[in-house]
Amino acid sequence: MKNLKRSQIAASNYHYIKYSLDYFLKSMVDLDQHFIEFYAASPHLSIEDATYSSVVDIRKKLDERDISVCCLTQEQCVYPINIACEDDVIRERSIQTFMRSIEYAELLGAKYCQLVAGRGYYDNPDSDAWKRSVESIHRIVEKAEKYNVVMVLEAATYHTTNVVYNTRLIRKMIDEINSPNFKSMLDTCAVAIEKEDLRECMDLLGKDMMHLHFADGNPTGHFIPGEGNLPLANYLQVLDDCNYKGAIAFEIYNRIYDYKPHEHMEACLKFVNDLIKQ
Repeated sequence: MKNLKRSQIAASNYHYIKYSLDYFLKSMVDLDQHFIEFYAASPHLSIEDATYSSVVDIRKKLDERDISVCCLTQEQCVYPINIACEDDVIRERSIQTFMRSIEYAELLGAKYCQLVAGRGYYDNPDSDAWKRSVESIHRIVEKAEKYNVVMVLEAATYHTTNVVYNTRLIRKMIDEINSPNFKSMLDTCAVAIEKEDLRECMDLLGKDMMHLHFADGNPTGHFIPGEGNLPLANYLQVLDDCNYKGAIAFEIYNRIYDYKPHEHMEACLKFVNDLIKQ
């Protein structure tokens, strides 16, 4: 490929969460992988339980191994975090969790923080959830601007969110928020679930497309490459054709990979590296 580079490939700790953080970091060193997306979830980094000191300690471990973080992605699907929730207490707690994520992203040297737009009750109008999400995102992005962190919005499936669940809605939300610190990202499984064309998604998002979650699926699953039926080689070619400069991060968000995380990450890296070399 002409434009994609190995330096854009980001490993991640999604499927390492039954192992210690030190195990994950050793795995990265052993794989000669020094660029990661950091999944902020227990036990590696619980945003709600972490302290300034504990995050500084993590940064020291990263620096000692010459590992940099492209994106801090807090858990917000399994945990009760929902910035569009009707319940004021849940919504405010969710917002404050993102506020801490922004602070910790800066401490870890991460340029981006990932964000899902939340959801309302499915028996209530989607438009009401959209309004609450917009209000929450405005507050979150205002904080991000102060910390020089960019929030990247991801579309989840409609089963996860009734606010932003396709690329058209990502575009709409970015235009409505209108901030240099609020951009977009894509997920290969989410693109496939919505039966979208990746090239059209890239064209629609343009320069606002900053980050990518890369995984295989049927179309769901978030499998390692080769264990689903997504056209991953074609997706990489589209990224190459578009001269995409952001990270290609493995979101292996599937518990079937939790017990041999190093071996599965090695397979992910080999798959993409081999294609990029072509």
